Amino acid sequence: MARWRHLAVAVGIVPALIIYIGVMLWLSAYVTEIHGLIDFLFFVVAGLAWIPAASVVVKWLATHEAK
Repeated sequence: MARWRHLAVAVGIVPALIIYIGVMLWLSAYVTEIHGLIDFLFFVVAGLAWIPAASVVVKWLATHEAK
């Protein structure tokens, strides 16, 4: 049982999400105030876009922990 994977995921995913949030906030300054529909679509896509990357990491962790 390798608990180091849990630590690696925790140490890696939290800063990655913080950087992602910062980049999306920076981009939102250029996208918002154009049109309400564009604002809505941007925030929906930006809010959900991190999930596939995080699911790959969680799947990797689950695959190696199941062995």
